[in-house]
Amino acid sequence: MYVDVASRPVTHFVTRWSAILPEETPGEIISLASWKLRNGEAFRATNSDHVFAVLSPRLCLEPVLGAPEAIEFANHSVARHTRLLAGFSTNDDTSYTHSPSEPILVVGSIDILYNMSQPDRLRRVLDTLSRDLLGAGRIKMGILGELGARTLILIARDFAAPLHSSRGGRNLLKPILLLDFLHTLFGRDIFTGSDKSKFDNVFGVAHVNFTHWISTQDSIPEKPNR
Repeated sequence: MYVDVASRPVTHFVTRWSAILPEETPGEIISLASWKLRNGEAFRATNSDHVFAVLSPRLCLEPVLGAPEAIEFANHSVARHTRLLAGFSTNDDTSYTHSPSEPILVVGSIDILYNMSQPDRLRRVLDTLSRDLLGAGRIKMGILGELGARTLILIARDFAAPLHSSRGGRNLLKPILLLDFLHTLFGRDIFTGSDKSKFDNVFGVAHVNFTHWISTQDSIPEKPNR
């Protein structure tokens, strides 16, 4: 697993969606993406189908395979909530699905999660993730602490972002200072402590930007490029 750092502006992907619907503005395209994730329904933070659809593009959630209830759950996500069908097992009793790594769907997910009219929505979404999805054994948790770490890192990145000036919610399209992200994740005093000036000198102008996790079969190079 690794964080997918966007190398191209999200406006590129908005433009690609706009090629399909040329009359739409960028804001309307984002609304369309969130509408597709919700299957055109009013979002409900207590609905496990809605929560799975909205969190999957960001946290790379995968359903547990084999159990009849989990199969039905995955099939429902494919039919109604933009999840992709990747194939079937040899005896056709299991389907393999995944959430597309579409930046515009991620922005649509953010638009739903940080809806200004319901400031406690994220808390209720995480309650449903914990109780009705993880607690019920419907999605994979990964290795020890994996899903928890992915969730904490993304939430810290979200809360380090400024509020969006026009749409409300959080603006995750703009890079943030690396130290702001680390301070949000670990706490300002805990992370730097008495070495604050040293961290400021080395990392004071460093920025980071990421919006979601993706799964890959490729090995990460030992020496990353720029």
